[in-house]
Amino acid sequence: MEDLTIIKGLYAITPDQKDNDLLTYQVEQAIKGGVKLIQYRAKSIAIEQKKLQAIAIKDLCDKYSVRLIVNDDAKLASNLDAFGVHLGKQDENIDNARKILGPDKCIGVSCYDSITRAKKLCKKPINYIAFGAFFPTTTKPNAPIAALDLISKARKFCNLPIVAIGGITLDNISILLDNNIKAVALISSIFKADNIEITTREFCNILERGMHE
Repeated sequence: MEDLTIIKGLYAITPDQKDNDLLTYQVEQAIKGGVKLIQYRAKSIAIEQKKLQAIAIKDLCDKYSVRLIVNDDAKLASNLDAFGVHLGKQDENIDNARKILGPDKCIGVSCYDSITRAKKLCKKPINYIAFGAFFPTTTKPNAPIAALDLISKARKFCNLPIVAIGGITLDNISILLDNNIKAVALISSIFKADNIEITTREFCNILERGMHE
């Protein structure tokens, strides 16, 4: 397994973007802003276009030595030789993903607002867990809001990295840092920003300071 301490800091998740050139431009701006971990997530893109987008983003990640995680699709992650895959409640099961990817790739899972799900999944061959949404989010407007004490509860039985997601902004990120979160996943706050590179750098700087305080 590669050094999974990379599951820290800013974790950028791509938006559904049907303009391939615009998507790669946006991702490159985020990378130039300092992000070292990208998740390719496309929920409403046709399969063939999804493959093209994923290849283009993997090429960018390789160019800048950035890790790429693919949402939902272990086979695509394997074909790309990506860093790993992220799985949600409705995605293929963890054991099957591990068989596809082998022992040396990263598997992350969504635990939403459920400590019960986290306890169950932390016994599986995974490498990080994600909780959220911690704040209201336009990406998943119906997502249940996760309680902040999930983080401390999970640390009592799980030594894996914990990623916070959902509605995180420059105005509320400090709340998560105060609760000892070392990794935050963002979509809208980066990719809907007027200047993606500058906004990404602001988040990276805040997270870097927070991890050293």
